[in-house]
Parts: sequence; C-alpha cells; structure tokens
Amino acid sequence: MKLDADVLDVIRTARCDGSALHLSGQLADRLYQRVNLALSAVGGKWDRWKRAHVFPINAADAIAGLLAEGEVTTDAERGYFPTPAALVDEILDLADLSAGHEVLEPSAGAGAMAERVANRGGVVDCVELDPGRAKVIRDKGYAREVITADFLTLRVSARYDRVVMNPPFAGQLDIQHVQRALRWLRPGGRLVAVMFGSLTFRTNAQALDFRSRVREARGTITPLPDRWFKGVSTVVTVIPASPLPELVGRRTTQVSASGQKASQDSLF
Repeated sequence: MKLDADVLDVIRTARCDGSALHLSGQLADRLYQRVNLALSAVGGKWDRWKRAHVFPINAADAIAGLLAEGEVTTDAERGYFPTPAALVDEILDLADLSAGHEVLEPSAGAGAMAERVANRGGVVDCVELDPGRAKVIRDKGYAREVITADFLTLRVSARYDRVVMNPPFAGQLDIQHVQRALRWLRPGGRLVAVMFGSLTFRTNAQALDFRSRVREARGTITPLPDRWFKGVSTVVTVIPASPLPELVGRRTTQVSASGQKASQDSLF
C-alpha cells in the first residue's frame, strides 16, 4: 500500500521513545485513520494509557522501512489471517503430534500454533518475516529458535518430524510456502497447512501440479467451516511422508491432477 505524503509527514515528525511513538498534535479523523493503518501494518498498536502507538520492537526501527520506501504491506494484502485457537488444536490433532517431536512453523505470525506445539511437548522452531511478531515469539520463550526471514528464501538447514503452518494466501503464496516446507520434512513426517479455498478449483499449472502432489502422497484437502475465517474460503491440507490412517467423520475432498474430486471421510 503506497502511503500519501501527508501520512508520511505525520509519521516523520512523530517522537520515538523506546517502543512508543507519539504523534504530534491533534489530527483530523480521516488523516489519523490512514496514519493508524500504516502504523498497524508495521506492528504499532494504540495504547490509550501511554497516549502512543506501541511496537514490539524499537519504534524508530519499526518505522524506518516505512519512511524509506513510502509504502507498507498490510495483513490483508499479505493474505495474513491469524489461526483461531480452537482450530490450532484440531490442526495439531491432524498432525498426530507427540511429545518430543521436532516441529517447524514457517510464517509463524505471532506464534499461535507454535505455542500450543510447545504446550504439547513438541520442540518448535519458527520462521517469521515480520520483526515485531518474531520478537513476540522470541520473548515468550517457548520456541527453540526463531528466524526472522522470508521463509521462501531460506535454504533447508534442518529436518522436522512435523510441519504445521498457516501461510499467506495472496497470489497463491500458500502453495509456494507448502511446497518449500515439504523439503524440511523428515521421511515418515507429516505436514498440515491451512490454505486458501481456491486451491480446490483453480486450473492453472501451479494449482494442478500441487493437487497432483497431494494425491500422489495420499494426502487430503478438506474444506474448513466458514466459522474459522469469516468471509474467506479455506481448506486444511494434510501431506504425509507415508500413507495416512483412515480418517472418520466429515467428508474430505481427495483431488486428482485433473481437478476431479473424490470424497472420503475426514476428521473435520
């Protein structure tokens, strides 16, 4: 999102005090809303007690890129949708997570999945592009390692028993992230990912190839109920490095390379 000159002027003249950023003077409502949107995109949250926008990291560092580039990427543009807590538990059940498993969460956001992995006795490593969110995970102390980076640029440096993830959806980035994450999976491991619902009906080469890979691995692509992500169609994809046990419950879509669908039972 390109930022207007008046928004940049307001942020440029604001006062930074550690993690807090204090705006100068009273802003017109529409201008404030645009400033607030820009600051929110880089991790700033309004704190009425401090009368400032507070960041997980040093405020000057948080706004440096924004001022240099004159633009930000909002969560909506990135396709970032935090995972609801109850859905995290179902995802970890699908992953068949056991204590002692080494687990990777790429694009970890604020660590909703990673924290529950640790609570179940897993050893979790995280990758997160946003420095503020990465710091939140790091400060809570449940992750063995937190890497601040674009997951798509990382070389494989370890192998994991499980990969659990809710990657960004925009521009089929979810497919790219899952394909990359499979390289980090040990033989006999399992990947579980929340993905954009268009995966089941897109006919471009990337989607067709991905569905073929899921089919060959005896994986599943299961529609998620609307209650999890309001207004956004989503699925949960399970890709094992060995065949899954039979699932029972709700109907699952097993998708062929041609896009044809066959139903079987699933946990959801």
